[in-house]
Amino acid sequence: MPLICLLLLSLFPWFAAAEEEPFEFPDEDLESTIEAVNEGDLEFLLTPPAESVHHHINRIRISEGSLHDGWVELQQCHRHLDAVPHLEIVYHPQRIRHIKLLRAENIGSSRVIDSRIELRDLRQGASLCLQAESQSLHRSDPRSYQLRNGPYMRRFLDGYYPMQLTLQVDFPTDKIRFITMRPLPLDTGHARLRDGRVYWNGWFQGKLFTEMDFQILEPVNKP
Repeated sequence: MPLICLLLLSLFPWFAAAEEEPFEFPDEDLESTIEAVNEGDLEFLLTPPAESVHHHINRIRISEGSLHDGWVELQQCHRHLDAVPHLEIVYHPQRIRHIKLLRAENIGSSRVIDSRIELRDLRQGASLCLQAESQSLHRSDPRSYQLRNGPYMRRFLDGYYPMQLTLQVDFPTDKIRFITMRPLPLDTGHARLRDGRVYWNGWFQGKLFTEMDFQILEPVNKP
């Protein structure tokens, strides 16, 4: 029975997606596949799924220059990608630049075309790592900044599959301080905050947007 599967990896505000070409599931697997789909709203999972799922890793560095132009450094990896003939990761063309592929495993071919990445012949255990710059830091008011990412989602038919997200953000502690992040739960063992770094790791189903708020530090007047 032919089905169309959509894997949406919307990585930055307003637009980003990855779409797979149609493929077939064996009839005996169809019912269990559809039952695995979450058709509800965003849900954070307290325990990881029994099997490995798509793992999206974002490492972001906010530099002093980022505070002026909004461009942050990005190191990104996708692990446990689905084995499909064709997949594209598409970014907002005005908010991504300098995309460079660092590593591809169990992928027949990979190439950067403008603001998108085209992958073909993905096999079991496929993974991809890249670096780029993203304009995802925004001035929310004269005294604060907001880092926005998303939506992150892995969609099939009209529902969502589980997905793992690891998010690490480094920032200059002499310029800004971390205030809060939404909607990632801080009261779990997956969240850590230390000097100059915010870290979160967990599993979810649905469509996830993230926001991190930072406050500008007042200059210290020396006598």
